Amino acid sequence: MSLELRCIATLLIGVGTSIVLAPLAVADPPSIPEPGSESAAATIRDLDAAGYDVQLQYENGAPLSPLSQCTVTDINTTGSAGSQGLAYVTINCPK
Repeated sequence: MSLELRCIATLLIGVGTSIVLAPLAVADPPSIPEPGSESAAATIRDLDAAGYDVQLQYENGAPLSPLSQCTVTDINTTGSAGSQGLAYVTINCPK
């Protein structure tokens, strides 16, 4: 095998290997707001817009308080409901 053929063969093997081993392109996960950075109503709206099924967990206060007066203390997005992600949002509302 000539030197030129060896260089081409080496190049093709390198290109083929990089294509096979290249990571698949995946979409970035949706942006999740930081707990306490906005009202509970805004956090719920943002998570819903990102495609999550939002479940509320009341840590303190009255569940009948307007969500705009409540603060978010924790967001857990580890679960899923079929193909839709679950977001458990723990909120603290005034009494």
